[in-house]
Amino acid sequence: MKTALTANLRPAGQDIPSILRERLRSAARRNPRFSLRSFAKQLGIDHSTLSQVLRRKRRLSPRDLQAVGQRLGLSKEAIEAYAQNAQGKSQRKKPADNIASIHLDLDTFQLLSVWVHYAILELLQVQSFKTDSRWIASTLGIALEDVNIALQRLLRLGLLEMSARNRWIDKSGDAEFHTSALTETADNRLNVELHELAIDAIKRVARHHRIHRQMVVAIDSKSLPRLQVLAGEFMNELRSLISESDAKDDVYQVEISLFPVTTLKKIRGDNNA
Repeated sequence: MKTALTANLRPAGQDIPSILRERLRSAARRNPRFSLRSFAKQLGIDHSTLSQVLRRKRRLSPRDLQAVGQRLGLSKEAIEAYAQNAQGKSQRKKPADNIASIHLDLDTFQLLSVWVHYAILELLQVQSFKTDSRWIASTLGIALEDVNIALQRLLRLGLLEMSARNRWIDKSGDAEFHTSALTETADNRLNVELHELAIDAIKRVARHHRIHRQMVVAIDSKSLPRLQVLAGEFMNELRSLISESDAKDDVYQVEISLFPVTTLKKIRGDNNA
């Protein structure tokens, strides 16, 4: 695993349209029938408004901004920054610095919330790796455009270096990506995508090439903090074991899940839910 990015995200105000465009493209690739109208309905705004926002012909109204921001998983600070920019009341004194920080914030937000970035960096360690976007897209089973967008983002953030045409260097270090800078909505979206990968693996990968273990058990909810610590310790041991070998030939997703299968935890905000 790579680089810990746990700092709070700064406002991503002006780049909300960029996030919207990427989300729309990604959803349309997964489902060719997914339309602009479908996306607008999902966001809770009018499709004509969304069309103009995507083309930067207009800005989101305060009401639409709240709806879209929450569904994207943006922080309150990011939503407020967009509102300030819309009113021409940016709090930053240097426009150039403001624009640079906004682009960095968008990159960081997308980096943390899209699994492809981690997969590409891990793929660099595989012995059969090829410095070719088409090969990466085929290997990960994703669109070529998604690979190119992810590569550009990794380069901008200094996590990847292309020192030569056939020499790519992972500059992210040996720590783990963390999503603590994401809101619950954005973090949930990432978890859904990763679980979809697990479901897909069950369908297409032979059982002897994957591990799935599960059990249903009654617990005392007060023990969850301790169980969370144990899960972290297990991941650290697993990371240490994996690092012992340099003969890596594939990229795997590792996850530990403990969630209620009942309806007893209905109230959101329950500290033990």
